[in-house]
Amino acid sequence: MEPDTIFIYTDYREYLKAYFDKRKKNDPKFSHRYLSRRLGLTSPNFIMMVMQGKRNLTRTLRFRISEEFHHLPKEAEYFECMVCFTQAKNIREKDLYFNKMARLRQKTDVNKIEERQYEYYANWFNPVIRELITHPDFKGDPVWLAKKILPRISSSQAKNAVELLLELGLIENKNSTYSQNSKLISTGPQVTSLALANFHRSMAKKAAEAMDTIPREERDMTACTINLSKKGFEDVRDVIADCRKKILKIAGAETTTQRVYQMNFHLFPVSADIPPESSR
Repeated sequence: MEPDTIFIYTDYREYLKAYFDKRKKNDPKFSHRYLSRRLGLTSPNFIMMVMQGKRNLTRTLRFRISEEFHHLPKEAEYFECMVCFTQAKNIREKDLYFNKMARLRQKTDVNKIEERQYEYYANWFNPVIRELITHPDFKGDPVWLAKKILPRISSSQAKNAVELLLELGLIENKNSTYSQNSKLISTGPQVTSLALANFHRSMAKKAAEAMDTIPREERDMTACTINLSKKGFEDVRDVIADCRKKILKIAGAETTTQRVYQMNFHLFPVSADIPPESSR
């Protein structure tokens, strides 16, 4: 395949599919059976099952694939990171390998927009700044933005955030007047889930910190512990979704705003699953 082709992928299964399709197009005799045989596999459909997400790659098999695909050293390292990223079992692992992939991409000509999209959620204050830039008092001064963020950030962080928002098309600047665009962040499912998980984790931490830093009269934090069936859980989740829509409608109707608020909804199990009597 062409140089740097591998670096446009973050999901190794998608990369394998693209590689297989291209090689098959150039060589009709190339098949899953042939590739499996070349890799020393007894199952002729193993690689196909890997592509479908039904099997994972071992470290040994990753090395064999890099040899078969004639990866250059940096490509082989990227492929290894990509496999580890896709197969990671927790957010910390995914973060580790995504950042390694990003560093390996730095010396290529690959469009890095996906990494910039990831960066939007990586810093909790980016969505806050996206809300603040519409305030009439904001004239493009990052120092003004930095002073309005709680907790405070640096002016360079604010400046970088504005540049990121402009690059992603989430805001626009016309004659020093900033406005929001309705464009949504869109990355591959692997990166999206990682970025959002990091964002929610960061905002949950900010909520905990607010208990000590924000006066009670300026915040509203409540919680309840409830016993639910699976259907009850789904009903509550629907209520939360409806509530969120109503809140967004209220915010959208505002003409004069004073502060940017963060609202988190958390619904998660704190006990083991206990089947009902009828299913025991």
